Amino acid sequence: MHGQLLLAHPLLNDGFFNRSVVYLTNHGEEGAVGFCLNFKTQFLLRDLRPQANNGNFQIYEGGPVARNQLFFLHTLGHDLTDAIHVKDNIFVGGDFNELLYKIEHGQVKQYQVRFFAGYSGWGEYQLETELDRQHWIIDAIPDKALLHHETSALWGQKLSEVKHSFGIFAEFGNDPSMN
Repeated sequence: MHGQLLLAHPLLNDGFFNRSVVYLTNHGEEGAVGFCLNFKTQFLLRDLRPQANNGNFQIYEGGPVARNQLFFLHTLGHDLTDAIHVKDNIFVGGDFNELLYKIEHGQVKQYQVRFFAGYSGWGEYQLETELDRQHWIIDAIPDKALLHHETSALWGQKLSEVKHSFGIFAEFGNDPSMN
């Protein structure tokens, strides 16, 4: 399932993962790893690395695991040493210092990389159990502009693409009892 999106089911009431869109970068017998694409933090790269010129890159909450570590998805391919190919034109990680150098010298645009504090992780068969319980909807074909999306509407937009009638849930507030 790596390279696919997990959309939180509209009725999922799970704290962190409510209304989340998770891009899976790894899935196997030992578990799964992904990054929430639609939860912006208040921080930019320059807040974490003040010496980074041109550090106006948004930091996102990647998930509840290892929130004190920085991760990144990108479309730079193997132009970045040690980058790991996920699917299509999406890569994860690579040489962070090399990436900083490229950013400082204007060689990387904001739509080419997305930074995450933490990641989303599942243990052995945990994700499969959550899928069986219908906590997630799989979007098997994320579009090529995955890192270009405006994040505030991403969950509702992707739900509507999977099933048009699900789009109504995006109109509700986070707490349905307040509607």
